[in-house]
Amino acid sequence: MMLQIYGAKMNIYWVRFLRLILLFLFISYSYASNTNITIIAEDYKPLSYLENNEFKGPNIDVLNLMLKKLHVKNKIKHLPWKRAYETILRDLNMGLISTTRTKEREDLFKWVGPLSVKKFNIYALKKSHIKINKLDDLKEFQIGVERGTINEQMLLSRGIADSSLSKVNYTKQNMGMLLRRRVQLWAVASSTFHETLGENKTDSDLFELVYTLKIAKQYIAFNINMPDEIIKLWQDTFDELLKSGKIKEIFEKHNVSY
Repeated sequence: MMLQIYGAKMNIYWVRFLRLILLFLFISYSYASNTNITIIAEDYKPLSYLENNEFKGPNIDVLNLMLKKLHVKNKIKHLPWKRAYETILRDLNMGLISTTRTKEREDLFKWVGPLSVKKFNIYALKKSHIKINKLDDLKEFQIGVERGTINEQMLLSRGIADSSLSKVNYTKQNMGMLLRRRVQLWAVASSTFHETLGENKTDSDLFELVYTLKIAKQYIAFNINMPDEIIKLWQDTFDELLKSGKIKEIFEKHNVSY
């Protein structure tokens, strides 16, 4: 009888010991996963961009603050948007900044944010006198989009034919094609539109906003298999910075609205 009681107690101790080992392994894995995360950024002015081999923009500043609080070494990598997007879909310990959260993308990633808000517009040349009253009106025109971006995805998901989209790799190419009338419309985020015009010293009075596709929020998108505990850790860190007012200060410093 005494041996049975002793054996039962030993079993309980072993179960507790194994639980402690598993907890330790889980914490170790979570810490290792968190410290090995690499964030990919692309040129998406004014929110995040590469200048003289240095990442800049309000979203980058917010990210760096988060990395510091999370004790993660500054691991930011630059890739073109399409390649960056495909990398996040494929690789576990990766995040992508700044990614628009939409219905089409919701189940493809895990999300932390929102970092910022973007308005996605359709522009035409003012002298073309094009009027867009509803989404279906877009089907009558050739629309310039940047390949692999949310603008392309939103138009396709809303029934605009792929043949109606003229795809390029860089947003300034769309501006040039619109000015040369090779396309009739240009789908681009409002901030990117103004940034592109400013960089190329192009008069904004040449263009007219004819339709707004969506007002959406930008997030850090993580691979869908990233552990939920890591996502919560990042989100809690972001929420803490937001509550403290530091994120608002960063955007004010960059003269970008949050």
